[in-house]
Amino acid sequence: MNVSVNDAGTCRKKMTIDVPSEEIAKEREETLKAYMRYANIPGFRKGKAPKSVVAKKYAQDIDKDLQERVLPKYYHEAVKEAGLKVVNIIDVTDVIIEDEKPVLFDVTVDVEPEFSLPKYTEIPVKEEKVVITDKQVQEYLDGLLRQHANYEEVDGKAVAEGDMAQLTYEATVDGQPLQEVIPEAKGIGSGEGYWVSADDYAFIPGMGKAIVGLNKGDKKEVEVAFPDTFMVKELAGVKALYQIEVTAVRELKIPEIDAELCKKLGVEDEADLRQKIREQLETNSEYAALNKMHQQIVQYLLEKTEIEVPDSLVQQQARNMMNDIARQRMMGGMSEEQLAEQQMEILEEAKERALDNVKIRYIGLAIADELEYTASANEISEEIASIAIQQRRDAREVRKEMEENGTLDSVGEQIRFNKAIDYMFENAKIQ
Repeated sequence: MNVSVNDAGTCRKKMTIDVPSEEIAKEREETLKAYMRYANIPGFRKGKAPKSVVAKKYAQDIDKDLQERVLPKYYHEAVKEAGLKVVNIIDVTDVIIEDEKPVLFDVTVDVEPEFSLPKYTEIPVKEEKVVITDKQVQEYLDGLLRQHANYEEVDGKAVAEGDMAQLTYEATVDGQPLQEVIPEAKGIGSGEGYWVSADDYAFIPGMGKAIVGLNKGDKKEVEVAFPDTFMVKELAGVKALYQIEVTAVRELKIPEIDAELCKKLGVEDEADLRQKIREQLETNSEYAALNKMHQQIVQYLLEKTEIEVPDSLVQQQARNMMNDIARQRMMGGMSEEQLAEQQMEILEEAKERALDNVKIRYIGLAIADELEYTASANEISEEIASIAIQQRRDAREVRKEMEENGTLDSVGEQIRFNKAIDYMFENAKIQ
């Protein structure tokens, strides 16, 4: 077998593989022998039919099996001989295998990049300081108390922020009922007995703020401008005039920090509660600060390393990222039509992020190799267990799935990558 390798682009090689006719003849003979052992041909006992008869009857099947055997076998031998580290097969030329003729075929592959590492000790990193203020503790405590609050219906009290009001309402657009102008506005154009929270999350934009200060029985005219990202696409950008009446008010009752609440929260008293909140905020902030400093290291490596990576890997990751970005935007209220309009913008964002991700993966793993970092079986099992907990699944099920879809190796790679980042942070120049 002869193999020639030529450049075909960035991290891309074209292999021309020439398999001599003698080798093909041997492979054909092996394939034919396999058919002869199991061939059922009328007039002959199983496995006793003459070679020529079997070859004629199963000619098409033999050719197909031969091609399925020959191409992968000699492709792998060629990759080994050429010393290529293949990441993706891009293209294989059509091949017809004929008797007494050599087989010549081309395989285009993407290969791992070759690059030089920059100095990765004493990387300048700006320290992210962690300071938790009393105000932050109070804000967290207020939110926690709201989670344990309840609503009580009251008379003679104006709606305050956080309260709820029951409304009867009807909307018009240029004097016409909203539901007649836009039939899809059912439930939004008019309604009775709807409860609206006095906050920024009311289902009618701006209505939560508009009801603050109103009492039971009060009426008000409210102008509403539906945003371009409104969930009902027919209402996007529409301006409507609402006539509302408050028919009931529910007051938000914030609980006192008493013995009963402390027991429920698992703390001794208010001081203990505030201390635990402060500790939790410090833990969260320390994690966020560490992540920001790690990102400084990542950015440094990207800026200091000259590296070109396989386009096929970037495209694969970009496709996955596009789905994630689209899902995030739809959760934020974007319609499918708006998503389609921003498809090119999302694609460019995904490509840019994917390119950096592929680059830093190669750089980080190259540093891990240089430092001779490994991932032990226990470390891999612990990481899989952590993933299983996050997904609320059985760890054995997660491992089996990874083995089946070929992603188990990536767990070990991530462990080695993280070790390399930790090493660089420990040896960084903190400013």
